[in-house]
Amino acid sequence: MKPAEKILWVVAVVGFLIGLVGLVQRITGGHTVAAYNTYVPWGLWVAAYAMLIGVSVGAYLIVALAYGFRLKALQPLGRVALLTALSALAGGLLAIWLDLGHPARFFKLFFSTNVTSVMGVMAWLYVIYGVLLLVLIYLTQREVETGVVRTLSLLGLILVVIFGGAEGSLFGVVGAQALWESGLTPILFLVEGALSGAALVLFLAVLLGRLEADAGQLLRWLVLGLLLGLVVLEWAEFSTALYAGIPARSESLRVILFGPFWWVFWFVHVGLGLLIPLLLLIFAGRSRAGLATAGGLIALAAISTKLNLVIPALVVPEFEGLKTAFTGLGLTFDYFPTLTEWLLMVWVVSLAALIFLAGYRLLKPLASHGG
Repeated sequence: MKPAEKILWVVAVVGFLIGLVGLVQRITGGHTVAAYNTYVPWGLWVAAYAMLIGVSVGAYLIVALAYGFRLKALQPLGRVALLTALSALAGGLLAIWLDLGHPARFFKLFFSTNVTSVMGVMAWLYVIYGVLLLVLIYLTQREVETGVVRTLSLLGLILVVIFGGAEGSLFGVVGAQALWESGLTPILFLVEGALSGAALVLFLAVLLGRLEADAGQLLRWLVLGLLLGLVVLEWAEFSTALYAGIPARSESLRVILFGPFWWVFWFVHVGLGLLIPLLLLIFAGRSRAGLATAGGLIALAAISTKLNLVIPALVVPEFEGLKTAFTGLGLTFDYFPTLTEWLLMVWVVSLAALIFLAGYRLLKPLASHGG
């Protein structure tokens, strides 16, 4: 076991044990341990769900390029990408399951599915996607004929584009929230997910010693292209909305840019998630350390984009006077995650990391055959 892998194991185990405190508090205290309320019903756990599902989508992009489009340079990273996609999916679904008011009733989504409901259809798409990932892991482990793997990989790419965009549509079709309601929202989800997932695969590939020179440069330009694409999309969203000055939308954007947690956007998202990785990829892109740092920072800062999507839209009243019209317990537009919320998120992410590391250990004997 390489030293970097040992460090990942230690970090994941420590995070899992510390996060158990949050899990116990969530089980025993229900939703009273969270800071969301009547006006702000979604918080950190929904943001974590959206982020992890996006990471899974991005990691699967590498799978499709390696096996579906047969890019030989990426094939040694195929199983790393598959495990990343599977563990991120598991973590994302666990995060949203723990956020449910009645987690034990989740099965109703499957047995009472409304085919016109984006959420209902996505529940089935997640199951199909999870099964597909397990099948691909099995087939690549057994080194089954490449034509089968290629066909399934390409079908999976269609699937992730559908549910990755549909995840954005969960927000984009909410007409009552001007910040969310946009045809650009599903596209942003796809690009953000592709970026964070590809960046995480790049980071893990360097740390685990799986990154060869050709693959490193290919991933470098892929991540750089996605990063620049995200900058263009965000500029289009922010500039047009602020110029138009429609209060319902511009006020939420001002909360993101200049509100109480302005530093999440400027320091975490722009600084750590965009600017520093951009410079590293351009000027230090041939260095393994530079690639790993860029990928790690993008993956780490990915939560900021989802926090800036979920919360600012909810902390701005839908109409003037609502904030003072009613008073009482839970009737507030203020929100900041409690310690329990952060701990539970640490537990979910750590569990996802342990799933990845356990899978990587089990598949390691065949690592020399491409992944």
